[in-house]
Amino acid sequence: METTAEPASPQSGPSRTELAAMHDFAAKLRQPSLLARLQGYVRWQARVRAAQAAGQPVADLMRELDDVPISINLDLTTACNYACDHCVDFEILNTGARYDHEKLLSSLELLAARGLKSVIVIGGGEPTTYPKFEEAMIRMKDLGLKLGLVTNGTGMAKVRDIAHRLDAKDWVRLSLDSGTDATFQAMHKPRKAITLDQICEGIPPVKAVNRVTKIGFSYIIVWRGCTANDAAITENVHEMYTAAERARRYGFDYISFKPFLVRADENNAEIVDITQQSNRVADVMGAIRQQLELSKRLETDGFKVVESTNLRVLANNSFRNYTRQPQQCHMQLFRQVLSPLGLFNCPVYRHVEKARIGDKHAWADEAAAAASQEGTAKLIQSFDASHECREVTCLYNNANWFIEDLIRHPEKLDELLPVEEREDWFL
Repeated sequence: METTAEPASPQSGPSRTELAAMHDFAAKLRQPSLLARLQGYVRWQARVRAAQAAGQPVADLMRELDDVPISINLDLTTACNYACDHCVDFEILNTGARYDHEKLLSSLELLAARGLKSVIVIGGGEPTTYPKFEEAMIRMKDLGLKLGLVTNGTGMAKVRDIAHRLDAKDWVRLSLDSGTDATFQAMHKPRKAITLDQICEGIPPVKAVNRVTKIGFSYIIVWRGCTANDAAITENVHEMYTAAERARRYGFDYISFKPFLVRADENNAEIVDITQQSNRVADVMGAIRQQLELSKRLETDGFKVVESTNLRVLANNSFRNYTRQPQQCHMQLFRQVLSPLGLFNCPVYRHVEKARIGDKHAWADEAAAAASQEGTAKLIQSFDASHECREVTCLYNNANWFIEDLIRHPEKLDELLPVEEREDWFL
């Protein structure tokens, strides 16, 4: 593939100072526990590009990439007990797609043995509705994996039952998006009656079992006029402070604010579609800033208000910088999405065919793993991120440009120093 037409350096990308620490993936890859894997990938890519420049075949090189992801998003199920209008996974919910449970466990065991470090149990459905949720979570901890869990909060009793196995590097985040029950009901439409208070009342029992694992209150900010799935979405900008007060009162460790996302028509990518309200950006951002300032007054040593990277760059109007992607997405080696619908290269494309690496049991045995590794290598070459992701405000943008620069100048590997080890392996 031709790469010389790409911008010459990562300087056209975003500033690292805008990145929330959790999204500074270039720094995470320089931890001593991960640095050799970064270096190995860069050297492999340099060999591939040298062969291509010399007009040599690269088929054998495609089979040399024998690494596995450092981190995966694991969608345990497509089943969901909500009917949220704003869900970016609306089209794939309750499809009946499911794993063979034993093959799922085999996949996790193989990945952990080969170098998987962390799992974020998240989208495609509500994880706690998976019939063997507790068994899967405990098995992952037995394998030494760091765990993140994103849940709608209806299954907090199940979270409490596994809380004793979680540690200070693990985390739980509840997607709530509201400060009052009226807004919660309008946005989430639970299929079985439950209130926002009832969900929040599930936090203290978990904290009684485990004080060290961070529990967050996730809040997607929706402004008037936002639409998704052919539906108008309930505005909630005015409830940000109320939600922050609620989060602190019920014992959450933080509240995280992020902007509303939609799926692009062309390739189903998740994007910040500010064009929906381009004539109201100033008013919307003014209201958001006001609510953020009020919310930050609630911060204590044990409670924080977090602005996501997407919200920061939307607020300072630099979000376009994050859409200038290199041709190759290098991060698709280091983190992938495993779903009942298949194995995909990015959370943004968790059910998009052109982003598919393999099927749902793509890591279940040695033969499947070898095919997935070769499939990853080929997709890195064929998936044109500069085109496919040109509307995506990509959290991996900085890391991709950092790796791209190393591939173009592999001599820099000799000068690459490790950062402090934090055992932060979530990508």
